[in-house]
Amino acid sequence: MLTAQSTEARDRDGHYPYAGFVRPPCHHRRMGFFDDLVLPEEPAAERTALVRLSPPGEGAARYAPPVDWFAPVLHSQLEVAGAGSHVRVVMTGWSLWPHAATLHLSVFRKARWRSADSGRQSGLRVGLLFCDGRRVTSLDPTVQRAVKWTRPDGEKSTAMTDQAVGLIPLDPGLHGSRRSLFKTDVDLYLAELPPPGKAHLVVEWPDEGIDETRTSIDTAALHASAARVLEVWPGLEPPDPAGQPGSFSTIEMGGPPGFLAPPLTGHQRMMLRRQEEERLRYEPRADWERMAYGDWGNAAVIRARLDGGAPPSTRAAGQESTPLHLAAERGAAEAVAALLAHGAEADARDEDEHTPLWYAACTVDEGSVRALISAGADVWTPQIGPWSPGRLLLTTPLAPLVAGLPGAVELPVEEAAAFREADALIAACGDRELWTEGLGLCFVRGLSEEEVIRRLGADPAKCPTADLEHGPFDLTDYDEPLRYAGVVSVPGAPGGCVITQEGYMPSDDAVLRAISAGTDAYGIYFNPKGGTFGTLARDGEVALSEEIDLWPDESAPAAHWHFRFWQRRHTFPHGANTLAYAAAMAGLRISDAQEAVERRSSRRWVELPPQLHDVP
Repeated sequence: MLTAQSTEARDRDGHYPYAGFVRPPCHHRRMGFFDDLVLPEEPAAERTALVRLSPPGEGAARYAPPVDWFAPVLHSQLEVAGAGSHVRVVMTGWSLWPHAATLHLSVFRKARWRSADSGRQSGLRVGLLFCDGRRVTSLDPTVQRAVKWTRPDGEKSTAMTDQAVGLIPLDPGLHGSRRSLFKTDVDLYLAELPPPGKAHLVVEWPDEGIDETRTSIDTAALHASAARVLEVWPGLEPPDPAGQPGSFSTIEMGGPPGFLAPPLTGHQRMMLRRQEEERLRYEPRADWERMAYGDWGNAAVIRARLDGGAPPSTRAAGQESTPLHLAAERGAAEAVAALLAHGAEADARDEDEHTPLWYAACTVDEGSVRALISAGADVWTPQIGPWSPGRLLLTTPLAPLVAGLPGAVELPVEEAAAFREADALIAACGDRELWTEGLGLCFVRGLSEEEVIRRLGADPAKCPTADLEHGPFDLTDYDEPLRYAGVVSVPGAPGGCVITQEGYMPSDDAVLRAISAGTDAYGIYFNPKGGTFGTLARDGEVALSEEIDLWPDESAPAAHWHFRFWQRRHTFPHGANTLAYAAAMAGLRISDAQEAVERRSSRRWVELPPQLHDVP
């Protein structure tokens, strides 16, 4: 059985995992004709024969075509064999067996009638007239046929049944191509070949106004076709009677045969397409086309491209960076080493004039940094303002790798202190992962919970303490949570309070003006549509609005560097440096803010007055 995880789940490189049977990687395997249409499966279970075919007996073709042993020759004869006002009987041809034939007719209607009786003697009548004067028809009287069978207890038995003779009707099945609302196929079996000479098909259908109509038959062509019948199992040996069942039954349903491989479902086609994409990732090729985001961090994919002749120092397809830049940005030391081993330029510059070592420093990846330095990468040339790859690394645990290199610089004492203070504030935000999407949060310095609540226009005695799930609002209502804000104190020297909301109001100008009289407050909003925005209010006035947590440029304030907005791989929870920056901008020096910034923690809920929110 095929099972699959959610199609939205991806691995750390941005690729989809696959469930079910995964095609084993084979980088040079020639694709089979059907490979892109089927999923690999385990071998079928060992089968036990239900019954085995015996050679055709003397009466094998007496009442039905010998379909188990022979493939017939199809002889086309397309003629209208009978015509009425609303019906046409079309002769389409014959299926020829060694000594028999099946006549194929198709009945076409242009109307279907209510209360049409079946089995009427005035219905369709079909017959053959031979050259020797004999006739066989679909109206020939039935005969009694003895059918021998074995009971479940092993006793032999014989049953008598009515058997059609002459032109014997065959069931064409219920497949759409054989029977539909306005067309019905009629197959009639003749247990002999028409004798050579002149012969006619005779059709009559009184109920449909079709008079007796005769159509000539080329018996010589029928005999010539019968001589070309294919015997499927020549030399078939009789099976061991001991292995044959005394009786058995099967049930067949309409529709395609069960052994016909079904087409894949939409979900399976998607899985197969992704499996093929996964296989193609590792195919050697001489370019960098069709590289996924995560592929630049996959050393096996990089090596496959290099082995195929992809140039190591060219600009990657659709990028203004070289493969070495992109591998270093992913912190993929093996991929970086593979590119350098193939001659990639260690100090190539991208559109922002950054080298691969700059990106390796920003990911704080030791393996990539070591490989690039060993390849002679420039460590100390500034690339943004005073910042070089080496200077960035001096602020990280990898500082010993560069501190003793030629041309080394030292961080100014004040700057080193600023990094230490920022790192302490980041650590104060805790080590648990933070859920920040859609969160609004404000730090305000030096005020108690009661004072903040009063500045928000509420009575502290009427503001209950509860966690997010039990707050005085319906979380499923988009607007209602915007009428409330949570307030909780945060320790520090100085400390203060944190205001949170499931929305943007803590960073709103009106709220910040109300709470910042005589102090500082900094509000941030983690916009779920993209971007993180901060606003600083000082003594009741908005002093600064900015988008934060962006890659710093030369105009960025020093604090954006100190709070590591440049660092792509963190040892702290995502968003912790942004929260710490907000606390610092408000002037707080907090020691433990983990509970305060955890959005589901308990806090006092304040219903905001209308002038502080714009929700009706």
